Amino acid sequence: MKKFVLALIVSLIFSINAKAQTLEATVNRNPVPQGEAFILSLVLKDGQTNMTPDISPLNKDFKVYSVSNATNIQIINGKRSESKQWDIGLIASKSGEVEIPALTLGNLSSAPIKMKVLDANQALQSSSSAPAASGADAPKFAMKAKVDNKNPYVQQQVTYTLSIFDAGGLQGLEPQFIQENQDDWIIRGIGEPQVKTKIVNGRSMREIVLQYALFPQKSGTLKTPDVRFEGFYLTKGKRGHDPFAGLFDDAFGSSAFGFADMFATRNPIVLQAEPIALNVKPIPAANGNNWWLPAENVELYAEWDPARPTFKDGEAVTRNIYLKAQGVIENQLPSITFSESSKLKQYPEKPVTETAIDNGQIISVKKTANVYIPNGSGEAVIPAVEIPWFNVLTGKPEKAILPAEKITILPTAGNAVDSKTSSEVSPVQQAPAFQPTSQASEVSKENADTQNFPGSIMMYLYVAVAFVLGILLTYLLLRPGLAKEAKKEKIKNYPSYIAKAARKKDFRGLRDALTEWAAQTYPDKKILNLKDVGQAANDKEFEKEIQILMNNLYAEKDDTTWDPENFIKAFEKVYKRHGGQAKKTPVLPDLYHI
Repeated sequence: MKKFVLALIVSLIFSINAKAQTLEATVNRNPVPQGEAFILSLVLKDGQTNMTPDISPLNKDFKVYSVSNATNIQIINGKRSESKQWDIGLIASKSGEVEIPALTLGNLSSAPIKMKVLDANQALQSSSSAPAASGADAPKFAMKAKVDNKNPYVQQQVTYTLSIFDAGGLQGLEPQFIQENQDDWIIRGIGEPQVKTKIVNGRSMREIVLQYALFPQKSGTLKTPDVRFEGFYLTKGKRGHDPFAGLFDDAFGSSAFGFADMFATRNPIVLQAEPIALNVKPIPAANGNNWWLPAENVELYAEWDPARPTFKDGEAVTRNIYLKAQGVIENQLPSITFSESSKLKQYPEKPVTETAIDNGQIISVKKTANVYIPNGSGEAVIPAVEIPWFNVLTGKPEKAILPAEKITILPTAGNAVDSKTSSEVSPVQQAPAFQPTSQASEVSKENADTQNFPGSIMMYLYVAVAFVLGILLTYLLLRPGLAKEAKKEKIKNYPSYIAKAARKKDFRGLRDALTEWAAQTYPDKKILNLKDVGQAANDKEFEKEIQILMNNLYAEKDDTTWDPENFIKAFEKVYKRHGGQAKKTPVLPDLYHI
């Protein structure tokens, strides 16, 4: 009987304790400005447990930064009480009335809490009619975005301006764009951040302005990407009085959010900019079949190297053609094509591009070096170069034109001198910007000439075409492996690659390797072609070998003049003089005419 009474008493005691357990939820600040962190505390009173509360319902309207827990034991007048507390760092994802839902721990549940999240953007704008909050609850930070054009063409530059308002010593890294589909936008930064000071609602604050160039990659309704800034601000306080003390230390270490020392406490901040809907227009029909180049301005200009060249039969001359466009990035620039000329052979080099910023606009430049080899003496015309583009300011197609140039080619020594011996370059009258193109008469003449060919000549032409196509097909099949091998050898050792190319009479590979090596070895000099390589080396023997290489590369090949061992010897002499050093250098000199 005694045992039964004792068991009943123990059972009643545990029953009373179980009924006394509660799960209470409180916050350390309410209302709270949007983007600023606050603490949600869950306290299990009169009990101990190894379980953790389910906080997943918070993810709907809040961002959880960290969770820490502690156990408190108190003994008062011999009476022992125990409780366990979880501190959860939260930042609201939206403004207005937001509810912290009921959270559960086993069979226990906390009561929901109504939160008022202040709209920081509205509170920090001087034009707002809503009264600003005061004291500790007044918003100190906000972020807003705007665009300069809500109706751009596809791939047209849209200037996106992001303003961060700071009244509390905000710190952090650059804002991040969050794209669900990476193919929707191309994003480039424009310049350095600008900091302004202004008075808003009677408070002095900073406005940090950042600009970006956004290029929409598809037409239709398209929203700008979400932008998020994560940072912190410091508050003075003593450990023990800091609401964040110990909370963020556990998750991020002592140097992260919430770290309180004898100087200050870091308080986390998350700011977001609302996406802006744009109506992106497709490529207009007026553009026709031309390359799509939506820009505010496009220019074509050229520079001879040397500046006033003398044209001689069989001697190479280089012309650098620049295509400059405002409001596009480098991969939007088309390739420059060159029309044929009866007395000039042309060998365009691989183009190089560069992008810069000018007055908040993206400026891209493509440079193409074209090597001309005169084939005969007398008068000749370098054909005009035209680049169609679309003017986004006027909504009309236009053309950038590099006018044709008339030149006089001098004969080589021993040949008869033509009546005109001047080698000055004179431009031909520029054609109208929208000159209609018709090739009917030229095609008819070509067909007539073809019909007058004897049958035997046509047969030889067919055989020659078939032979060239066979060589081309073989090259295309072998090119990946050859390119891979060449790239590996270039990276591994310049002298080894150049010696191998010289012995194989791979004149194009030799040219590319020499110009690349010289650009790195002589970073203070402008290396555009083989002639520049020879001049930069400043060695007569090497310059002589360079000239022989150019003759074999650009003019009619004469293998009898090519001695690979002489070339290798001359190159090794120059290479050793510079200690074999190859310095990195930009692919382009400073932009021209910007």
